[in-house]
Amino acid sequence: MRRYTNEFKVGLFVIFCLAGLFYLTYSTGKLNIKRDGYYLYVVFDEIAGLEKKAPVMLNGLEVGKVEDIQAFYEQDKTRLKLKLWLEKNARVRRGATVSIKTLGLMGEKYIQISSYKGESFLGPESVLLGKPYLDLDVLMEEADNLSKEVGVLIKNVNLLTAEVKKIATGLSLSVERNQDEVDRIVSNLEATSKNIEELSQELKHHPWKLLYKPKEK
Repeated sequence: MRRYTNEFKVGLFVIFCLAGLFYLTYSTGKLNIKRDGYYLYVVFDEIAGLEKKAPVMLNGLEVGKVEDIQAFYEQDKTRLKLKLWLEKNARVRRGATVSIKTLGLMGEKYIQISSYKGESFLGPESVLLGKPYLDLDVLMEEADNLSKEVGVLIKNVNLLTAEVKKIATGLSLSVERNQDEVDRIVSNLEATSKNIEELSQELKHHPWKLLYKPKEK
């Protein structure tokens, strides 16, 4: 019976491990051997730690990876240009939006391409402008500041409400104390209004009275 040496067994084990590792890498899309595809470019102001080989999702379906990241300079701005490799069948419509998302609890960053409507598709080597990345820490800070501002506003509204109630109470007491005077003023206003109305009717029927002057004594 033929016997195998320990070196041969170890070598065979290593070959099997490498073959399994190669298969797992290829099946998960991290290795693009003999796979047709094309490139798109996306420009961002901030990529929040996104790395090369990060997944690229088209409407939630993984269709490629980030091939390269390069910084470039435009007058007073520093920007980052991402080179995306996409599978041949992954077609992106014109007007698509590109953003950076976070995957799972580990916080892995990936590229999300949202492409729902459009009559035509982007060709290879097209350049897109990415949406600004929304950092969770920044959002939490803004929410905290907004909460503080709302609290101050509510406090001021409560103070204003209390002041209005105080004024209303004072006016009510003042009106009660001077009810007779108020009634007299209202009565005079009603009489004056009635006299003006009668004068208006009189002049309407006898306009010549405007030219009439009584004789001086």
